[in-house]
Amino acid sequence: MKKRMFLLITAVLLTILTACGMNPSHEGAGIEVENERPESETGVNGTESGTRESAENAESGDHEYELMSITYSEPVEGFSFRRNMEKIQTDYASYYFEPSVSRQERDACIETTDSVISCIDAPQPNLEVAVLKQESYDGVSVSGNRLYLSLRPWNCVDYVAKVLLAGYGEWGNYGLAYGYADYLCKKAGLDKGESGSKGQEADGLLQVSAPERYDLNLLCFDEKFVSAEDVKASKHNACLFVEDYLSSHSEQEFLELLAASGTVEGVVQAKEALEVFYAKKGVECSLTEIRYQPGGVAFDFGAACEYARFYIEKDWQDEAWAWNPMVSENFLHEDYGQVREFFECNRQQMRQYQELFGFDSYNNDLPIAFTNSRVLVGRLTSIYLGDHQIRLKVVSSLMHEYIHSVMNGRFDEWDTLWKTEGFARYFSYKYDAYAYDFLNNYWNDESIIWVQEYIDFLGRPIDVRTDVPELWDILVHGYGYTDPNSSYESGASFIGYLVDQYGEQAVISYVCSDSEYNEEWEKTYDELVQDWNQYIEENYSQYSMNSMQWQ
Repeated sequence: MKKRMFLLITAVLLTILTACGMNPSHEGAGIEVENERPESETGVNGTESGTRESAENAESGDHEYELMSITYSEPVEGFSFRRNMEKIQTDYASYYFEPSVSRQERDACIETTDSVISCIDAPQPNLEVAVLKQESYDGVSVSGNRLYLSLRPWNCVDYVAKVLLAGYGEWGNYGLAYGYADYLCKKAGLDKGESGSKGQEADGLLQVSAPERYDLNLLCFDEKFVSAEDVKASKHNACLFVEDYLSSHSEQEFLELLAASGTVEGVVQAKEALEVFYAKKGVECSLTEIRYQPGGVAFDFGAACEYARFYIEKDWQDEAWAWNPMVSENFLHEDYGQVREFFECNRQQMRQYQELFGFDSYNNDLPIAFTNSRVLVGRLTSIYLGDHQIRLKVVSSLMHEYIHSVMNGRFDEWDTLWKTEGFARYFSYKYDAYAYDFLNNYWNDESIIWVQEYIDFLGRPIDVRTDVPELWDILVHGYGYTDPNSSYESGASFIGYLVDQYGEQAVISYVCSDSEYNEEWEKTYDELVQDWNQYIEENYSQYSMNSMQWQ
């Protein structure tokens, strides 16, 4: 009797549960069976996750999750993963949580994000937030409209600023995003004292330690690159700028400015708006047009201009830094002024090369990674023309590889050394400031003192900044090269000879042509090589090289 009564009660309870929609089965939820998780997985705060947590969330009546997989890869051989995640869609964003993230953390993330996005008095973004446990992902990155990050305080301005980057442009100006995030947090009643303007004069800028730190770029908010006082000043000044801008513009106009700040064309508009603001405050500064983004797990940060996107690996160190007076031991990792100078210099140099070569079209969406990847063991650089990307171990090789990228598709003879490496070696020293200084230091090293001795034999000093081709000529003579395809140096010497005889533009056209015979010069390739050999013989053979050796 007792047994029958127990079975009857159990059956009634199951009927009630089923009628209330509390069936824990995944059937009908669009979930692949292979993606189901074990129920024993432990969450971040010690709670069990998996189907049990999904049932608890469903039980609350507020959040029902869909199980799905997401794949994420950081750029240029970076960190990558595929994870089973639990997704939920609200009126304001899509959220993806790793199963072990507790319901408390999920609710806090969703509540904060939804509350600030709901305060935007303009068209709201198409936004996604992916939250992973610390063991799976220990970084912050924005890819398209999705923000990837690990657990952190949610109701703070720094988190909301990163949400805005995902919503309005991953390369956007961080200061603009931060100032608006502060504005939204106050509007949503979430102000926790994160605002840089709190406790400061309402209308006064805080001074920064160097003029370039008025840029309000991402790195100006990172104590790895600027001081704690500069971070404080950047937060304060960013909030003041947004308050000032919104006093005379709508939120939609501001969001258009924020989105524009992450584009090649729009960054100029954002720069001008900041300059107007600073002028009103009596601050003179020259702002950059280089854009930055968080680096995630593998990279410290990304930087971009109209010619390329750069990614600096977290553990990267220039393998030739001791040879290059312009490069420090921790180059591009610790000083914003140094970082800005490097990217602005190379942006200018890239512009000069494109103007020099005069090409109407070129794929400027070029990823360049500074990495000590094992792929580059034994080599300082690597360029992947098919994938249109460059990997570097040293900054002094950047312009050489960039020339390869610009020349890609201009001729078919990539196995012809003088056209490829000789051309790039010769022209890479035309504008490359970092290579100039590296080469100057290198040629004065005792291990190759014979080069300096030979220069002394010539009876005149040499300035490597303006006379690099003669160094190639010395090496060609010293090694006895007669074929432009013997080495990078012989190819560069041959290119230099042709430039002296016929001019840069004529040589560029000849290199890009498929014809061995040049009608304008009335010379075949073999005849040009003979002329070059004769030039080397006439100008360098009268000096004895017997006692000089490459060591």
